[in-house]
Amino acid sequence: MVLWQSDLSVSWRAQWISLLVHGLLALLVLLMPWPINYTLIWMVLLLMVVFSCVRSQRRIHACQGSFKLLEDSRVCWKGHEWHMARKPWIIDSGVMLKLKRQGKHGSLHLWLAADSIDSEEWRDLRRLLLQQQAKNHSER
Repeated sequence: MVLWQSDLSVSWRAQWISLLVHGLLALLVLLMPWPINYTLIWMVLLLMVVFSCVRSQRRIHACQGSFKLLEDSRVCWKGHEWHMARKPWIIDSGVMLKLKRQGKHGSLHLWLAADSIDSEEWRDLRRLLLQQQAKNHSER
């Protein structure tokens, strides 16, 4: 049974924070007093920061689509059913979920940013996740 569902959009806050952090790193690499024979090293470092920024933006864009919270700490994401491997980390700006696919190896960390969800839907999701945590805690 579906407890909650939403179409997640791109988090603008996550994009800006990523760009800010990578921009500051690039600025740090550029403004450090490098000896002339270290030119290749700072160029490689700068390229690493740029590629890291691109990868970060792609990962942020990948976190959009249909998301469903199911009973028994299960989630439907990207057409697959996942199980919450750990209790969610919930803060005001988002929720971090550690998900494992049924019968598969490996796991996925999924950040659900509050600004990628309608504010009313965000309140409902937080409430449901906190209720699930309280229920799981009382069963132990």
